[in-house]
Amino acid sequence: MNAAEMFAHGETPELDEVLLNRERRVQFIEELLRRFPKSCVISLKCNIPGPIKSNGEILALFDYGENRIREILSNQSWQPNYQKRLSLRTGPEAFWVIPKDSFEVKRNMILFEEEKLGRLFDADVLDQKDGLVRTRSRVELGYEPRRCLICDQDARICASRRLHPVPMLQQRLIQLLAENARELEKNGSTQ
Repeated sequence: MNAAEMFAHGETPELDEVLLNRERRVQFIEELLRRFPKSCVISLKCNIPGPIKSNGEILALFDYGENRIREILSNQSWQPNYQKRLSLRTGPEAFWVIPKDSFEVKRNMILFEEEKLGRLFDADVLDQKDGLVRTRSRVELGYEPRRCLICDQDARICASRRLHPVPMLQQRLIQLLAENARELEKNGSTQ
């Protein structure tokens, strides 16, 4: 993977396309939880700053994350009831339906997200209660909020206030990929 190329070219979706895809993702997860009401859903996406959301480098990074999730599922002896990968202009996504307690699954996804390269992913865990879909949070499990790649503060605050310029975030991401190139190669693309 040539990390420097990650932000040089690729799919640049419009805002309305991103919002429409978010709506479709919610509907898809709701449908999965209707089909598998006693299960939870893992939704995996990359955290990619800037307008480019899909290209060969981003797909290679996503392969790494997808392989790590599969490894975690295997290590826990969790057999998904359903799994799907999507390669969209808005970025790659993957879903697994796991017939386990959502807190237990979320704990494992938090451990993944806290790995050096795991910081480049969102591994959300969703379930339903009384017909309402809910996203399990780090805080409800007693974990600190995710930390910003730049300043180590609460990442949600930095993102919502746009405290760091996109080029700075992109440079930090490239640095993380370079520092962890061996890990990427070891657990990277199966394609």
